[in-house]
Amino acid sequence: MALRKTVRSRRLGKQLRRLREEARLSQDDLVGRVNEDQPKQRRLSTTHLSRLETGLARITPEQLDRVAEALNVDAEHRKTLDELRHRADERGWWQEYADIVSQDVEMLVEIGEDAITARSYDNAFIQGLLQTRSYAEAVIGSGRAFVSPISVDRMADMRLRRQERLADPDFEGLTAVMSESVIRTVVGGPDVMREQLQYLTEVVQQLPVTIHVLPFSAGALPGSDNFVLFGFPHELDGDVVYVDSDTAQRIYEDRLAVRQCTYTFDAALALALPARESQDLIRSVMKELP
Repeated sequence: MALRKTVRSRRLGKQLRRLREEARLSQDDLVGRVNEDQPKQRRLSTTHLSRLETGLARITPEQLDRVAEALNVDAEHRKTLDELRHRADERGWWQEYADIVSQDVEMLVEIGEDAITARSYDNAFIQGLLQTRSYAEAVIGSGRAFVSPISVDRMADMRLRRQERLADPDFEGLTAVMSESVIRTVVGGPDVMREQLQYLTEVVQQLPVTIHVLPFSAGALPGSDNFVLFGFPHELDGDVVYVDSDTAQRIYEDRLAVRQCTYTFDAALALALPARESQDLIRSVMKELP
């Protein structure tokens, strides 16, 4: 059975690949250094290294030590790499929901658990990390006849558990940009929407969250897909983007996709209202509800 790529195995592989590239070594060059004076049974193959760099293979502590030595990795960074190796297959709470969500959604949650920053852009619904339970249940159940009541309940549970990450001491912050239509669309009825908007006014005071509303007056939206850009503790990790469109949910880590979404986010943020004015608009919309 093939090993499943996890966020930590991906992070480990990406860091090792970038360290190798910074050292201007090919995979064959690195394998040659790692295997120098090693007996056959302890050698690392180029194929294994290639799979390791994509997060699809695992590495032993002894192999990691030799790779780090060949790449002249300092002691502090070696400790980070070893922690990623050790935790690569650690079972997370999100795996309890594997029977009701796709692997990409499962990985989204895992990414969120490791990320220290998040930047979201939404033009359909309130960002999942900021939804109340009632609002989440209404969103999950809307237009999805194939979702059973039990699944709606469990998916809402999962969504709220994701939000606990926002309160962790090492989480630096979420910057959420959302279109004005998001806060004006009455999801779940006036009472549900009122509670949701009230929460948006409270969460910015309680957690490291900043909300910017993109007003109708800003004109055409800079992008149509909803997405979240995640940042990680080490610069070699690079950013990862989760894109949620009408047809699919996908995770991208290639630089082009991340760059495109970063451009869209920056463009939306530039057009959006400042944080204080956004809160004023949210309160105004809340007062308009029947």
